[in-house]
Amino acid sequence: MKRFLFIIGLLISSMAYCQSDAEIKELTFSKVIQDEHNANKTDLYTIMRGFIGVYFKNSQKVIQMDDREAGVIICKGTSIFETHSLMLSSYDGWLDFTLKIQTRDGRVKIDVSNFFHHNKPGYAEKSNLGVLTTSDIYTDKGMAKKYHNKVWGMLKEKASTISGDIFNEAEMAIKKGDKDSSSGDDNW
Repeated sequence: MKRFLFIIGLLISSMAYCQSDAEIKELTFSKVIQDEHNANKTDLYTIMRGFIGVYFKNSQKVIQMDDREAGVIICKGTSIFETHSLMLSSYDGWLDFTLKIQTRDGRVKIDVSNFFHHNKPGYAEKSNLGVLTTSDIYTDKGMAKKYHNKVWGMLKEKASTISGDIFNEAEMAIKKGDKDSSSGDDNW
């Protein structure tokens, strides 16, 4: 009987462990921006291509895929990550991300995903936290768990800020693009 109860307890705990792992996903932010003037896919693609050129300064270095017919642009960007703390300075480095823009008639879908943290060369290898997920904590083990978890929260906040900035800038570009195309002022 004791063996039976032990096996049941083991099965229940392993099912709970598997279930919690299944709920943790890669951190992704998405937004669909509706165009109030219902511009066509090609016009929205052109606006978004211009947005990338302005946002990233050098679009040729970040664009991984550029398909005008499908209305898809995929970019690989990076942002500087600084903790502004001497205790956490080994985590200073970069936060890489993927930006995917899809255009359709009257709307644009933007996904910011694949967030990946890596620190500066020469810093502690254990301070590379890698892929950001939806997990609330980075780890519950090890001597550095307090610092890892603190920086984990900072990284997720930075990822949210990057995504929000991209969404706002893209929305402004679409509104500005609509005004430019509707004014009919080609006489510059």
